[in-house]
Amino acid sequence: MAQRGKTTLEERVEIGERWEAGQTDPEIATAMGRSVWTVRKWRRKYQREGRPGLSSRLGRPPTGALGQFPLEMRDAVREMRDGHPDWGPLTIRVELEDDRRFTGMRLPSRSRIAAFLKQEDLTRKYERYSEPPQPRAVEPERAHEEWEVDAKGVIEVPDLGSVSIININDLFSRLKVDSSPCPNTLHPNTRDYQLVFRRAFLHRGLPKRVSLDHDSVFYYDNASASPYPTTLHLWLIALGVGVCFIKQKPPAAHSVIERAHHTINRQAVEGQVFANGSAL
Repeated sequence: MAQRGKTTLEERVEIGERWEAGQTDPEIATAMGRSVWTVRKWRRKYQREGRPGLSSRLGRPPTGALGQFPLEMRDAVREMRDGHPDWGPLTIRVELEDDRRFTGMRLPSRSRIAAFLKQEDLTRKYERYSEPPQPRAVEPERAHEEWEVDAKGVIEVPDLGSVSIININDLFSRLKVDSSPCPNTLHPNTRDYQLVFRRAFLHRGLPKRVSLDHDSVFYYDNASASPYPTTLHLWLIALGVGVCFIKQKPPAAHSVIERAHHTINRQAVEGQVFANGSAL
């Protein structure tokens, strides 16, 4: 007949050792004279938490972000973070999965590990947002010292649909350096801008700097985990072209390019029909 009553620590350890030896819950219960339900309870506890999970906990239950997990696991999380300050909760979770000490045990979630790191004051303060470096703003004194670059808002062109036109104007001479339509798009991408830039560089040479707004294609790479210059931004810098960003919204800033948008649209696009994008 199965015994009733509280199990001892030695009995719980024996249950775990018998399970590791390959015995089933009913076999362990018969051999030890305990109910299958009692064996199953401590076998699962041993399977999840190992030997430390079999001890009776007196007093109030552990508190804190990882209070329900073994001390050895909490120490492991601390050691990982101390040894690898750049490791985040997800990386630490993956490392716990690969740690043989915790094989078969219940592991904390990513959010619980993050809460534990914060509780233990092991989190890092993020750097404050800062503007990307740029040349000092000065009034241009000669042609091609500074270009204003922007794409006009989408316009509907008969037979071509939605078109966005990228314009480049020289700030000193007011020369229209280049203009390139981008059919079938609502937002020109990096390749669109590189195309019109390359053509302008071929005909006019490199300007000393270009003036841009805060469009995502120019400013910061929104796909990155933290702010990082865009490919177009880095490409211009690599060519030796200074990149400036406007401080005010148009038309207070970029007044030259804004006027050019309207002029080109009225004189070259409105009321006309084009066979294709090349004709435009």
